[in-house]
Amino acid sequence: MARWSVVVIGVCLVSMGGLGRAEEGQPPGRYFLSGDGLLELSNAKNGRAAKLRYRLPDGSYPQQARRQIDRIFGLPASVDDHISLRFIAFLDYFEDRFQRPIRIISGYRSPAYNAQLRKRGATAARASLHMEGMAADIEVGKHLAARAFEIIKDLNCCGVGYYHGSSLHVDTGPARYWDASSSKVRTTISDHNKRIMLRTDKDIYLSGETVRLRLARITDYPFGVVSGFAFVREGHVVRRFSLNGDSSACLAVRDPRDKVLGWTLPEDVRADEPLRIRLDFCDKRLPHMPERVESNPIVVR
Repeated sequence: MARWSVVVIGVCLVSMGGLGRAEEGQPPGRYFLSGDGLLELSNAKNGRAAKLRYRLPDGSYPQQARRQIDRIFGLPASVDDHISLRFIAFLDYFEDRFQRPIRIISGYRSPAYNAQLRKRGATAARASLHMEGMAADIEVGKHLAARAFEIIKDLNCCGVGYYHGSSLHVDTGPARYWDASSSKVRTTISDHNKRIMLRTDKDIYLSGETVRLRLARITDYPFGVVSGFAFVREGHVVRRFSLNGDSSACLAVRDPRDKVLGWTLPEDVRADEPLRIRLDFCDKRLPHMPERVESNPIVVR
């Protein structure tokens, strides 16, 4: 198998009908869950802080603001990646919903640092989304922590963990929740790619745009991804496509450099109702790894 490369409301729930422009008083954006585009961030560990506009009125996301967010989260300049924009949009939603600046206790974690935390017995999952720039532990105060935990649970959008103190773990992984008694981070629940997940870089696309697909919560390499994939709705295939023109090809995922791939939406694709992207795995050497994975919902305008 040959190595493949990347092709290149206040608070609001962004309307399925709104893209890149304000509709019915809503700010523009590319995420279903978002805020006003202005975010106040600080990190208790590195002392960095800023109040910044990460989304401009035209719906674009300036690189300078993204780099500043990366530094606040503790992402090293040597890492060729960013903190997830979907996660930043969620923090914007949280800040606006609860009228509280975001104070980070634990932001980005390198794989080595995450492993050290686990050795010390800390509450750190082997496939932690902190390593993907999709998670943070945030200080919110004891009273708000309990209330926000219940509200985020009811949104059914994200991951939220509460340990009955003054902080929360929040992430943009699958919808799930836990507390000190139900946390499974010290178990083998994610070993052997059992909890591998797929995320798109946006929720709302235009026909003809490139979709960046990111595999996350990978614990073991190598494996492969079948080039042929499908749009699905409620488990039913709506339309089939190929990443490289050969639907039967097995694309190698040998190391972290291979976990992001790209696909350009055909001009005739429209999806006003949410769809998911389904990928099948091949060259699967781990018996407990799933046969396939589905992305978050997306719409295409």
